[in-house]
Amino acid sequence: MPFYHRLGELPHKRHTQFRRPDGALYAEQVMGTRGFEGIQSIVYHRRPPTAILKAEDRGPVQIELEEPGALRHRHFRTAQLAPGGDPISGR
Repeated sequence: MPFYHRLGELPHKRHTQFRRPDGALYAEQVMGTRGFEGIQSIVYHRRPPTAILKAEDRGPVQIELEEPGALRHRHFRTAQLAPGGDPISGR
């Protein structure tokens, strides 16, 4: 079941026109590390996120990404598996 955390002013529905008080559109950005799966954040920017003034090296960053490949639905047939293990590895 999805959960939502709202912070600040947001549109009534996601992925729709969301206008600033002066009538201009906010720039919407969907951020996640697993394509269209997993936890994602929808961020609204006053200016496009590509409009930067300065960039600096903040040191090495290790991001665990999903292995490359086609996005597809998966059906794991778990009814034939014997139950066992702890609550995490036995899922």
